Amino acid sequence: MKYDAIFIGYGQGAHSLSLKLAGEGWKVAMVEKDANNYGGSCINIGCIPTKVLEHDAQEGRIYADAVERRN
Repeated sequence: MKYDAIFIGYGQGAHSLSLKLAGEGWKVAMVEKDANNYGGSCINIGCIPTKVLEHDAQEGRIYADAVERRN
């Protein structure tokens, strides 16, 4: 199959642009190696401060250290 655009990594930017291009009739493919990373790392584990706290809690980190890392 041939595509007009291929996105590597399913982050927020790739998601938004792929929807726009697909809406304009482009054939679009997206490749993401981590099935648990739908939406990209920012939404799931990093950039949004509350997600940092959640991620650190799941990793068993000390709360004070997690808050310091978040800040």
